[in-house]
Amino acid sequence: MNWLFQGGKIEELFWARPASNGIMIAAFAAVLLLTIFLYWRRQGLPAWVRIALAATRLVVLGLIVAFLFEPTATVTQTHTEKRRLPVLIDVSESMSVKDQRKRSEDVGEAAAALGMLPLSSTPEEANRTAMALSDKQREAVAGASRLDLATNLLSNSAMPILQALGVDLDISYLAFGANLRPLGDGKHGGGASLTALKADAPETAITSALETVARSERGTPLAGIVMLTDGLDTSSRRVEEAAHDLGARGIPVYIVPVGIADPDDVSIRNVIMQEVAFTGDKVPVRVQIQSKGYEKRMTDLTVLLDGRGVARKRVTLEGGLQFEEVFFNVDVAEKGAVRIEVAIEPFADESTAANNRVKRSIRVVNEKINVLCIEGSARWEYRYLSAMLKRDPRINATFIATRAQPELAQNSSEYIAKFPEDPEEAFAYDLVILGDVDPAFFSRESFQRLEELVRERGGSLLMLCGARHAPVSYGGTPLERMLPVAFDPAGTWEDVNDSVYPVLTPEGRSSLVMTLENDREQNDLLWSRVAPLDRLPPLLAPRPGATVLAELSDSQARTERYPLVAWQRYGAGKCMMMASDRLWLLRLKTGDKYHWRVWSQCIQFLTLSRLMGEHKRIRIETDRATYPVGGQVMLYANLLDDNFEPLSQPGFEVEVSALGDDGSASMTQRVTLRPDVSTPGLYEGYFSPSRAGGYLVAANANDRTLSNATEFQVADIKPELANTDMQLDHLRRIADLSGGACLSTLELQKLPSLLKREPHAITIRTQHPLWDQGLIVWLLAGLVGFEWIMRRKYDLP
Repeated sequence: MNWLFQGGKIEELFWARPASNGIMIAAFAAVLLLTIFLYWRRQGLPAWVRIALAATRLVVLGLIVAFLFEPTATVTQTHTEKRRLPVLIDVSESMSVKDQRKRSEDVGEAAAALGMLPLSSTPEEANRTAMALSDKQREAVAGASRLDLATNLLSNSAMPILQALGVDLDISYLAFGANLRPLGDGKHGGGASLTALKADAPETAITSALETVARSERGTPLAGIVMLTDGLDTSSRRVEEAAHDLGARGIPVYIVPVGIADPDDVSIRNVIMQEVAFTGDKVPVRVQIQSKGYEKRMTDLTVLLDGRGVARKRVTLEGGLQFEEVFFNVDVAEKGAVRIEVAIEPFADESTAANNRVKRSIRVVNEKINVLCIEGSARWEYRYLSAMLKRDPRINATFIATRAQPELAQNSSEYIAKFPEDPEEAFAYDLVILGDVDPAFFSRESFQRLEELVRERGGSLLMLCGARHAPVSYGGTPLERMLPVAFDPAGTWEDVNDSVYPVLTPEGRSSLVMTLENDREQNDLLWSRVAPLDRLPPLLAPRPGATVLAELSDSQARTERYPLVAWQRYGAGKCMMMASDRLWLLRLKTGDKYHWRVWSQCIQFLTLSRLMGEHKRIRIETDRATYPVGGQVMLYANLLDDNFEPLSQPGFEVEVSALGDDGSASMTQRVTLRPDVSTPGLYEGYFSPSRAGGYLVAANANDRTLSNATEFQVADIKPELANTDMQLDHLRRIADLSGGACLSTLELQKLPSLLKREPHAITIRTQHPLWDQGLIVWLLAGLVGFEWIMRRKYDLP
């Protein structure tokens, strides 16, 4: 019966609707008895006629009864198909590197990829051929990028190997960078699709590419995966687990490394500089340089401000990582964002010059910061702070010593006796630092003016807590609702263990206020030195919308985390609270360096938006001036109405434009900021930059005259070009974990012997109802017709 099912083999016959054995036997017995009864009594008929008619009737009735129980056959069919072989080509930016090969074996590998010698050459033959290359051939090798070598290898040198594999395997080509995209199959994807590839993907995601290919098996097993790459994996995912999983599934990865492991190159790895500078400032720029192959050679490190050279330093390359510091003077008179470019002169034979320059942005302020410092206790923090404020040429500092004799204010231009009664004089201050002062020092009008300064005029308030009055004595005053942290007015100060120290929150780590050093471990170490903290005020939870920058190291032992340093927006301004007055411990062995750094950054953070916003009713700002590639930009807008009261509306639309080298805006995108329910008049939103460079944030066209505009920079250090070394050890580990191999260009001829080339056999089991076969219907019709003809012939009823 196998021929009924197109070559399938019947594995099993069964009844789809079976009855009990007794019923089935009785049914077939009834058919037999009925047949005997019908034809046993027919006398006068030839014996063969009776037998033929009885047999026909028996078969017909037997089939009809059998159909009631639905006889079914399980049929197996086996066929073979080719295994799949995906070939992955890396098209990330690092594949654009043109390696300057100096060793003969590296030149030979490249020459083989370009078709200048056969892949069957031995390493010794390749070395000899490399030495004998013509000048034109050497130029072609030197001018070929890593991607050029990969595409030429697939479309030219290795084409006979791939064509031979195509007889047994289903070959497909795919390009990968941040994502995976198909190029074509072995017949149509190896020509124009390969040669048209460009190395422009900003990221290499090897793990994602391997997992995506493995998931796309579609029931057809893979003979393996071939990958051509330099191994510079810039994604955050570790590839070891994916490679091990592929090995467990029997999918080996065969890697063809492209590039050289130690190219000669000079690159700028990082630039560390302040984000705000005042006109006339001398700004230090710390540059992290990595070099290889140019030890003891000299080159120029330059700084450009808006395209103008403002600093140059001759540096001697040491090999490996080194730090160089260069200074430039801010000679820009207008306030706003300016573009800074740091560049190191490339050598003629470098792998790439794309990683020799980095762009940043710095905000220039052309007016001094007016600070009013009010203190009621001659504590150490105030003594050091007042001295630092007086020394800083960027700050106009005024002091109120609430417990000093009146003669101090009369005899010193730096001191005043009380909070200014004249509103315009009070509103001239950008920042009020309030220390341990008795709230009775302020009149009701003074509190109102201070609140108006912050809420409506964009000023800022910083409370430096003290054991006598701040903050517990301010319960019930307007300042209580301005502070970012709630406190217990009836509470007592808490004695803190000597081992407890400040710990930065995630928001604190990303904030420049708390950044003493750019290295995270070193920054944490510096903050751990601020101990013992002695005593702390009875603070409760931060208010909704407040940001906590630092807490205590014993937070795990507390029921609630202690908000040591926190800030919030209050109307058009900002309010900050520092719970400890022992920041002066940062001076240990370093003097002013870190102590003034944290105070300077804090003052800039609190005052910059007012200085840059020109006191307009709509003030737009970002949380930082510079962002990494791939980061999210936090956008803020403070909206006030004609009476300088917070304005409430469903949203506020801003426009973000990319800035060209000439400062022109393009690629404008609209971003809708949503209201912060905890802070009336404050609107927030996120923007994800599509590329590196400068950006301008401005209000929509209807509100532009009422608003400022601000700029930010997206760092253009390309991770793909930060390190141009081919990661050979990394690639070998991927191949080993997956059960594959790492093959050089000259070893690619081994690939056919390593792959699983035998066809994959697929067995399909299906169930076919026998009663529903057309042949059975024709058989019944034939049998019934035969019986009818015979009965008519012999005049049977």
